[in-house]
Amino acid sequence: MYPDFKISQIRVFINKEKVYMFMLSFILLFNAWIIFAQKFPEAKAFLAQNELLEIRPATGQAGGEFERKVYEKISWREVLEKEKRIPIFINLLGVTAVFVFSLGLFLDIRILMVRVKKREIFKNVGRHLRVKWEIWDIFKLAIIFVFLGYIIHMLEAALFSPSAEKDALTLTPLLNTGIMDLALLAFIIYFVKVKFRQNLSAIGLKIKGAAKNITLAILGYIAFLPVLTFLLLLLILLAALLNYQPPQQAIFKLFLQEKRFWFLVYSTAMVVILGPFVEEAFFRGFAYNAIKKRWGARTSALLTAVVFAGLHGTLFGFLPIMALGLLLAYMYEKTGSLFPSITIHMLHNSIMLGFLFLARYFMRFAQ
Repeated sequence: MYPDFKISQIRVFINKEKVYMFMLSFILLFNAWIIFAQKFPEAKAFLAQNELLEIRPATGQAGGEFERKVYEKISWREVLEKEKRIPIFINLLGVTAVFVFSLGLFLDIRILMVRVKKREIFKNVGRHLRVKWEIWDIFKLAIIFVFLGYIIHMLEAALFSPSAEKDALTLTPLLNTGIMDLALLAFIIYFVKVKFRQNLSAIGLKIKGAAKNITLAILGYIAFLPVLTFLLLLLILLAALLNYQPPQQAIFKLFLQEKRFWFLVYSTAMVVILGPFVEEAFFRGFAYNAIKKRWGARTSALLTAVVFAGLHGTLFGFLPIMALGLLLAYMYEKTGSLFPSITIHMLHNSIMLGFLFLARYFMRFAQ
């Protein structure tokens, strides 16, 4: 009786969620076909020709050999002689960095003193609404997202041949990413507003107290900067000891080499505005609340931070990104608003992008 009961439960579940089961089956079968087809040279050549081995090339890995060679060619004395304004700019940047880092250390010391006295860092904890969705709904959104990625990429492979113009081939991955991010945001809104009939305030999108929360976010990120610096220095030291050169993400290479202004503007908007907004709506607004309802805030913060770091596809940056994810979850939990985590995410991406544009500026002198 018991095994039959379990089988009937599975049958009812599959019947109920047949759309998601279809999409999941498609994803699994497609990946199984790719793995199997790699054993045959003809199929492998077909896959390589149609670029089906990678769903989101814009977030993949690429070697940093080009940038390393470029930096080796730079003569900093020559750079300073050609650009008289650079020393002033570097001095201002240095003073700003020292000031912000010192402020971050001061805030960290204050936070430690508060914690030693066993007091809360935030006096007023934000109110969270109890959400109606469950953990399975997180997987539903993930299945939709991945399924849509496969469909878009298959259409791209059908429309663009390997002999297509370079502009089209470099533009489509980021366009795909933008379409997928907007689609994910639309499905999150659909799930919250239509399926579960809750307001967007359930995921933390509420205007009340937004200015105060954004201010707290900026201070929180400044306090996080010394921790981030320590983690990065530790990873650099370990990489040097192990003689490990981390691969560079393709998105870095894009910002260092891309010459089209409009494409750089679009890419910047993707990295600084759309990406952080959608990721926070999913990880902190949607996924965090469902996991918290089942296993509590600490487990939810840890799980969402680990998955958040893992999906960024970089082993070298896993620990710093995970630490950032924990900060984002903490700010969301304490304020009850999504605006602090969105603000911190945007700030972080903007600073990283700023360093890339600074490197791009100096790279002009190596050519």
